[in-house]
Amino acid sequence: MRNSCSDQSFIRVYITEAKEVFEFRNGQINETHRYIFAYGECLALLAEDWETEDTHLIKQLEVDLHNTGKAIWSEFRMVHNPFFYVLAMTLLSHPYSDRGVYAAITSFCEQLKRIRADARVLLSDCLSTKTDMISRRYIELWNTDALTLPHIRFERIPMHALDHSGSSVIADANYSCYMGICMELGAVCYPRTVQELYDFLKFIYLRRAVRFKRCRLCGKLFAAVDGERTEYCRRKYSGKKACRDIGAARVYQKKILSNPITRAYNRAYKTHNARIRYGTMTREEFQTWVAEAKRLRDVCQSGNISLDCFEEWLKQ
Repeated sequence: MRNSCSDQSFIRVYITEAKEVFEFRNGQINETHRYIFAYGECLALLAEDWETEDTHLIKQLEVDLHNTGKAIWSEFRMVHNPFFYVLAMTLLSHPYSDRGVYAAITSFCEQLKRIRADARVLLSDCLSTKTDMISRRYIELWNTDALTLPHIRFERIPMHALDHSGSSVIADANYSCYMGICMELGAVCYPRTVQELYDFLKFIYLRRAVRFKRCRLCGKLFAAVDGERTEYCRRKYSGKKACRDIGAARVYQKKILSNPITRAYNRAYKTHNARIRYGTMTREEFQTWVAEAKRLRDVCQSGNISLDCFEEWLKQ
């Protein structure tokens, strides 16, 4: 369990109503690194988003060890996957010259690979909207292996986590004190292994019966905690706005543009609209054309005239 001494390193994880909070205390430099995710987001990202980045970080750590004989802490500050806090804590406990460092990295990679595979099955099968009995499906998974959570404490945690994700802060001696923040009693995990951290998240998901869906826009898994009608995740789409912000409009646009009749109408609409700017068509003439084009578009959609006939009219 956590040691109160200032030079101790440990991981602290807790779940609020809407957030997953991961904190890693680096006792050697008296610094805490924190990542905050939306509820249900961490395992979805672990299963489908972080693998390439994780592989790159491991290779960089091995290069650091080969060149300098030590793992560079700055590398861990850049990581998005909080499971790497377990590796960071393990490496801090090894002397820089200890050959056990390489064994620790190899063991971590094997554990991470195993839980990533399990998470993919868990989220896409056990916790999907197609599964009627989440609890029963969990029991089927764990019928041979008992779930043990040895490093759980109940502490005062903020009801709404402060969103300082990715921040580095000087460690406070009392992690349960937040000025002006409403507090509640909650389970806090101090994991020592990848498996303990993963089991804690699985335990929380089971207790709250969280459901997962595939985003209608990007196709990736996400926790549908905002209601059964939620169809889009919070990931950034093409590095811009979140799927949730643009999903419905994009899906509708894709649906419309997949229709050849609509595509033909949209092309002709843009061409005729440009004629207003060029002075070859008045706005009144354009509005008259739009009305007739829409009528013929609907007639074509109903099958009363062919697409070729409609496109021939549009070219006139």
